[in-house]
Amino acid sequence: MKKSKLNMVCASALISAGLFLSGCAKQADSAATLGAASASGAAASVAKAATPVARNHVIVGVDIESTPMAFWDPKTSVVVGYDIDMAKEGLKRAGLKYEFKPIDWAKKDKNLLEEKSIDLIWSSFTITDERKRTFAFSNPYIQNKQAILVRADSAIQKKSDLGGKTMAVSKGSIGVDLVKQLKGAEAPAKVEEFTDRIDIFSAVLSGKADAAVTDGVVVNYYAKNSPGKFRVLNDSLQEEEFGVGMRPSDTELLEKINKALAEMQADGTAQTIHQRWFGESK
Repeated sequence: MKKSKLNMVCASALISAGLFLSGCAKQADSAATLGAASASGAAASVAKAATPVARNHVIVGVDIESTPMAFWDPKTSVVVGYDIDMAKEGLKRAGLKYEFKPIDWAKKDKNLLEEKSIDLIWSSFTITDERKRTFAFSNPYIQNKQAILVRADSAIQKKSDLGGKTMAVSKGSIGVDLVKQLKGAEAPAKVEEFTDRIDIFSAVLSGKADAAVTDGVVVNYYAKNSPGKFRVLNDSLQEEEFGVGMRPSDTELLEKINKALAEMQADGTAQTIHQRWFGESK
């Protein structure tokens, strides 16, 4: 988000100040700055992801416009969130040093597979059959759904009411395909794609869009922390699961992460992290 646009959105006070942590408080997004959250505790400046041979350090791609999963905390000047806590614990157990690097979600495939500027995508990455043909995925670590968000005073009550409406989605997300697949009475008149996820909430609140579709874990958090502003429909577009994405060649890395996730589930650590961010156990 360009600085002028960011200031305009913040100043409009469309959403409570606390919810703009990821959009308004993002002062820097360089890998060196985010490296402050790494296991070594020091800023890193790795230009290219480690090779599979003798790897002991990984660069983790994250979407830092994704409260409460991953977002910028101005108080500590590091990225925080549910995904961040899960990644820190999982990678520590896997014996790996790590660095978080912000990514443009629409370019995640290129970052991981072509440029190899990151080693992992640990950032609300939905597991699908189509993506499995391109990425290797860890075992799922959280349930999710593609939820439908509207303004609190909207007449939209169910999925079938979306017909002829304007829908807001995040560019490069699963929601884009799901909304475009709606047919008949449910088919929207227009689909608006936004680079920054925070903008889909602003679009709904301002009336630029009638409804938004994105991850339920994010939608529910925003609705809960913006009383009287939003409403989440009982209908959703898809039930799904998140996993950690990586290159198919990284079989040893996949094994380490799956082992760590299983341990975290077995000893209750995963449930503790879930409760920390969502106020309830899985």
